[in-house]
Amino acid sequence: MHINSFPSFVRHIVLASITLFCASAIAAPVLQEHSIKIDGKQRRYYHLSDTAATTSGHPVLLVSGSGCDDFAIRLPMFFERYPGAVNVYYLEKPGVAKNADGSKCSAEFQAADQLDKRLSDHLKFLALQPELQKMPARSIAVLGFSEGGAVAPYIARDSHKIGWLATAGSGGLPQSEEFLIFADRGVEPYAKPFSRDYFLHIYADIKKDGKSLKKEFFGHPYAYWSGHLFNDPLSVYANLGIPMVAAMGEKDESVPIESGRALRDYFLKYPEKDFQFVEFPGASHGLKTAERNGAQEFVARLAGWFKGDKKAFELK
Repeated sequence: MHINSFPSFVRHIVLASITLFCASAIAAPVLQEHSIKIDGKQRRYYHLSDTAATTSGHPVLLVSGSGCDDFAIRLPMFFERYPGAVNVYYLEKPGVAKNADGSKCSAEFQAADQLDKRLSDHLKFLALQPELQKMPARSIAVLGFSEGGAVAPYIARDSHKIGWLATAGSGGLPQSEEFLIFADRGVEPYAKPFSRDYFLHIYADIKKDGKSLKKEFFGHPYAYWSGHLFNDPLSVYANLGIPMVAAMGEKDESVPIESGRALRDYFLKYPEKDFQFVEFPGASHGLKTAERNGAQEFVARLAGWFKGDKKAFELK
């Protein structure tokens, strides 16, 4: 039946419904830039949200990986398959220029690029950003990608506002051990041109000169590595009493899958803990394969997990 054959009032209702459906179908989250003062300095932050939504989505604090590229450019892509209202906050690192490709980092970035600084910045952001400031205890999720996944458990540990912890591309072993695993497995460049002995020598030097911004290792100053290499993430996870999920690609080229499996194996001994490990078969550090965008899939499944779906991360 053609729509013009409907009575006039019915036709108007149908057309209005079609218009509303189409508008909803093509509506996309909007990324808005804001500024906030932290430690006396203006900082950029971003809010990705469905501005037309009648209710706000579950609040997520996103922590990006390493480097000085402008992550905000890529942020919306991760939530393209998110099945609900998006409500994501992202604090940019100090000294990162807009549209920066990460090829050359500023002196300001290098001086601030330390785990303790990233942790304190995010804790202050949670306390100062107007909407997050109003959030009650255990109402915000923290989502960390790669290096951000190493920072996120500490944010969950130190902020009472965090009620969910999700990480992708990070595990439970100290980073110093992860490099040795790659070296022992014969993975380049960890085994060639580098070696286990080389790493042990560098580790000793970093412990002696851990504040140096001039000495470098793998593209970062010693001051960066002294805050990351020797931490024990598993001990932080173990003491959290909130829902946790960690995702890794089986063929992760930056963090050995053994590190994620260490988390899995630890929590198998403590089934009372609300922890899940999601291993994407054949996937890379970014959870990708030629056929699958695991990062988008993982982020999309968070929506059900926030609502208590215990099977939200069952891979098909």
